[in-house]
Amino acid sequence: MGSDDFFKQRKGNKKKRKEESKKLAPYRYLIVCEGTKTEPNYFQGIKKLIDQKYEDKVTVKGRKFDINIVGTGRNTEDLVKFTIEEIDRAKSLDELPYGNVWVVFDKDDFTDQQFNNAIAQAKKNEYRVAWSNEAIELWFLLHFEYLQSAIHRSQYIEKLNEYFGVFGLGKYEKNLENIYNILVEFGSLEKALANANRLRKLHGEMGMEVWLRIQKFL
Repeated sequence: MGSDDFFKQRKGNKKKRKEESKKLAPYRYLIVCEGTKTEPNYFQGIKKLIDQKYEDKVTVKGRKFDINIVGTGRNTEDLVKFTIEEIDRAKSLDELPYGNVWVVFDKDDFTDQQFNNAIAQAKKNEYRVAWSNEAIELWFLLHFEYLQSAIHRSQYIEKLNEYFGVFGLGKYEKNLENIYNILVEFGSLEKALANANRLRKLHGEMGMEVWLRIQKFL
């Protein structure tokens, strides 16, 4: 075999390995959150649990889950725009593409048009959308009780304060770093999933359905 053929073969093998590596990209997760603390802290709790569970273990096709969590301080359409820019940035650096992209935000007091446009833009780019109506505190509260009536986000916090007080945890704070651990220790993830399923069946497809899918990380 001549030297030219040898280098061509090496180049071809390198390209093949790179292409095979990129096939594993579906195990890379990007979670882009509206909040800079509350939502990222929750997902960091899940990430830490996964890291502990699979520490020093080979998982999917020889690779571990790669979960990147970004808190932006942006909302609705601007959040989706940021996500698109983040994906483009990763591509420009020739990083492995994210196979699972989540955009996480609250319904809050944004108009239906802003809300629907954000969801449409995300789905157009094949991102998964997780939203709470009207705030992530609803998902937190479902770890303790089923709540069907529509109440303002401030009342979610009042109810969480009641539970935190019962368990001697003081008051609920939005930026608690260990919020995930608190919820699964003093509340019940299984109860939250069951309560969310009840809401989903009652109201049809809604953001809470996506929260159920996020738990499949575990």
